[in-house]
Amino acid sequence: MRYGKLGIGARLAVVAVGATTLLAACGGSDDSKGPAASETTAPAPTGSPINIGVIGSLTGAQASSSSQGATVGPAWERYVNEQLGGINGHPVKILVEDDKGDPAQAQAAAKRLIDDKAVAIVVSSDNEVSAFADAVIAAGIPLVSGAANATDWYTKAGMYPTVTDVLSGLSDQVFVAKKYGKATKFADLYCSEVAACQQANAPLEAAAAKAGVGFTSLAISSTATSYTAECLKLQQEKVDYAQLNFTTAAAAKFVEDCQSQGYNPTFGTSAQAVGKDLLGIPDFTAFGPAHVFPSALNTPGATAFVAAMKRFAKDDNWAEGTASYTWSGLEAIHKALGTPGATVTAKDVTTGLNTFNGETLGGLLANPVTFTAGKPVSFGAHPCAFVIGIADGKTTAPAGAETVCANASS
Repeated sequence: MRYGKLGIGARLAVVAVGATTLLAACGGSDDSKGPAASETTAPAPTGSPINIGVIGSLTGAQASSSSQGATVGPAWERYVNEQLGGINGHPVKILVEDDKGDPAQAQAAAKRLIDDKAVAIVVSSDNEVSAFADAVIAAGIPLVSGAANATDWYTKAGMYPTVTDVLSGLSDQVFVAKKYGKATKFADLYCSEVAACQQANAPLEAAAAKAGVGFTSLAISSTATSYTAECLKLQQEKVDYAQLNFTTAAAAKFVEDCQSQGYNPTFGTSAQAVGKDLLGIPDFTAFGPAHVFPSALNTPGATAFVAAMKRFAKDDNWAEGTASYTWSGLEAIHKALGTPGATVTAKDVTTGLNTFNGETLGGLLANPVTFTAGKPVSFGAHPCAFVIGIADGKTTAPAGAETVCANASS
């Protein structure tokens, strides 16, 4: 389906809903999944180092769904250097910066990466990307997603989004709700603290109408002490699929409050919102779109990610959240560099990225990605998503490597 009546301004306004609307989470790992990590060790690389930045909200209100880049970046560095022997003999160095959920802090963090001569920057979570994108682009450094919720990704050359776009992700929420959650009435439970969160209601309602699914919405405060009234309201309205589009810790409390009232519908979530808080709830079933590969996916690329994290990660904060997003962004840079020469520059990365034509990074990406020099990616060019689920306290990939593409051109 497509939103032909939504102008570009309205569509981009929906993108501005950002990670807060869809993707608040606390990451966690399931040590039972995936193969044992490879113990192969390569000779230490001896070439000139390649500095790559990773920036995200590692602290602050959005940290639970944004901090995983701080684990994945250094683990990817060790994976490339110790297991692969670097990139054509060059060691990589990951420079992790915290934007702290604050525009001024984000600008300062980006400046440090520019000064440190990062050849590319992965925006693991893009809550503050608008504060620093122009300065990084002016410095000739490519910005690679990571999460790609902000309008900048679709309006500025020099930015390289690799994941499902947000408007398509909203349509995919409803598609997944109907196909996998058997929804007959969908509720968008959106964050009350951010005005932009409510903007998701219009496209979600349009998608529900197109799918023949009932729709309602309800503003939810992430700081409320009880959600009993909200749960009873949803139960009275016969909602059988409740989409948790607010912070994960609050979402977990919401589910538990509903269960205590004897109301336990199927819930909606997203890859960035799957974490320990939700995985620890008994008798909890959820589905949702994954804008990049879920860690439970049984494909070579996903299992390589799990194996590398088990071997090299400093902690267990790497399953879902922004972890898969960060890994995919780093792997896009890896692919773009190919076989670099004696010295690696930001221009080399940009040139390599601009050769992508239908690139999926071996199945890590839900959409074949094409970049064109000097042009931003068109909004809506990445309509597809993987499917993620929660069952029996574990993350699942109920559709396997297949994708859902509710907003794709027919």
